Amino acid sequence: MANWKEVAQQFDFYLRLRAFPIALRLFESTEEMEKVPKIRRPTWKATLCQLLTIARTFGWAVGATQEEFISPYCPSVLGFCPPPEKSFDGTMMHEIWFATQKDAQKHQRSLRRIPHGKFKAVAISPLFQERIEPDMIIIYGTPAQMIRLIAGIQWEDYERLQFFSVGESACTDYVGECYHSQKPSLTIPCFGERRFGGVQEDELVMAIPPGWIDKILKGLDATQKSGIRYPIPYYGCQVDPRAGMPPKYLEVWDSSEG
Repeated sequence: MANWKEVAQQFDFYLRLRAFPIALRLFESTEEMEKVPKIRRPTWKATLCQLLTIARTFGWAVGATQEEFISPYCPSVLGFCPPPEKSFDGTMMHEIWFATQKDAQKHQRSLRRIPHGKFKAVAISPLFQERIEPDMIIIYGTPAQMIRLIAGIQWEDYERLQFFSVGESACTDYVGECYHSQKPSLTIPCFGERRFGGVQEDELVMAIPPGWIDKILKGLDATQKSGIRYPIPYYGCQVDPRAGMPPKYLEVWDSSEG
């Protein structure tokens, strides 16, 4: 197991997060999940976003199988069961989120669910506790914290990042998308996450595959040293911005003018 406590501390140092980075792991049996130290199971019918928030704010390790969820909808995202027919055919979300049942069908077919058949349980825990080896790390943060994180991702082996939004059911845009693409997956948390999971108005969320962590921390460290830091200091909208620019920018501009 990697030193996830140290990784969590580095994320806190570079990003000044107000909630714990969390680890999510999927299990092929309930018995495996129940071996996680101090694992708690919800005593009510829960949603996935509630469990994510418990882990990142209470600091608890929480686990669930299909039976703990309020409906088959959340566990279908995790691959525990097929999507319920009344959601997949558009009936459930028609006239609530979408004008026509066909639009609701298109929405459901666009969701990046984890394939059904392999996994039966999930554990979600603060990363620093090192209770599980994560399949993905999930970080909630403000837009400013996320652009700082993106700077770390792009420092080396640059690529233009693509992020997605299905609207409602945004958990599929980070949990499902990260599982399928094995790339960092950022999205805007949906209405349901904010209503039931308590996600704040200024929060975005990103899921990161473990294999990307060394690259990201290296990039965060390098950009920290180059002056790209969080919190981002405000310079002012009615002053000459040149004194707040990196000296290299000015050297390039001055030489081009000459």
